[in-house]
Amino acid sequence: MSRFLVVILVLAALLFPLTAAAVGTVPGAANSIAEQLDDQLMMRYAGDDPGTSKKQRQALARAQIMIMGTTPANINNLEVASPLARQMTEEISRWLVNAGYRYQELRKGSYIRFDKRTGELILTRDVRKLASTLGTGQAVLAGTYVVSGEQVRFSMSLIHTTSNEVLAKGTATVPITDDLLPLLEDQPAGSGKVPTVYTRLQ
Repeated sequence: MSRFLVVILVLAALLFPLTAAAVGTVPGAANSIAEQLDDQLMMRYAGDDPGTSKKQRQALARAQIMIMGTTPANINNLEVASPLARQMTEEISRWLVNAGYRYQELRKGSYIRFDKRTGELILTRDVRKLASTLGTGQAVLAGTYVVSGEQVRFSMSLIHTTSNEVLAKGTATVPITDDLLPLLEDQPAGSGKVPTVYTRLQ
């Protein structure tokens, strides 16, 4: 019996680093950001109707929200975005769609400005006009990331398309590994390697 316990403890010790490392992956960070955004949106929109369960209210609220997604930009050079940033958007959108949100990628050449005086992300008239034309886009997913020596910090916001109000914010950090290094090469907008919608410095 004691030998069996020793084997179990050794296996647990060997597997623990793998489990811990998985939390720091791009999908793990994206899930964390999406969960933060979802929690904040549900506080705003799920309501408290006693005639329906919390799960039903949340499912209904999510189904009524259309999110338009953009790729986060490098906060040190807002004219570029890395493949890692694109991957982060893909992973966040995967979570949102699986949760029941409606999602659409912005590929119309519009911009999201970053006001360096206030540090705020601002939707341009083009984005608001697009949302109005579609009649469904209530929030734009936008954000920035910063690369340090050992990690990449993402900060994502859901911005209301008509009022520019920040509806929700989420942040997460991804450790830089050998696998991620090729994804950190920033590409200038219009290079054909990144989407046409990105954040622009105001």
